[in-house]
Amino acid sequence: MSLVVRPMPVGPRNAIDRLRNRERLESIARLRAAVRALDQVNVSEWDDSALHQDLEEISATLCAIDAQLSRVADAVRARGFRIEEPLAA
Repeated sequence: MSLVVRPMPVGPRNAIDRLRNRERLESIARLRAAVRALDQVNVSEWDDSALHQDLEEISATLCAIDAQLSRVADAVRARGFRIEEPLAA
C-alpha cells in the first residue's frame, strides 16, 4: 500500500483564496455590526419635538439603509439564492 502525499497549495492562488475568504467574513461581520447598531436605536424614547427636529435626517438615513439592504438582497437573489428567515430556536 502506497501513501500519496499531496503538497499544500502555496503561492498566489492560495493567497487570493485566503483574501477572498477574509473579505467575505469581514462583509458578514459588517452586516452583523449594522444589525447590532440598529438594535441600539430606540426612537420610542425620543420626545416628539426631538423626533420632529431630526425627521428629515432620520428619513434620509432610513431610505439609504433600505436601498443598501435591497441592493445586497437583490444581488443574492440574482445569483439564484433565496433569502429566508432563520427558524426560531
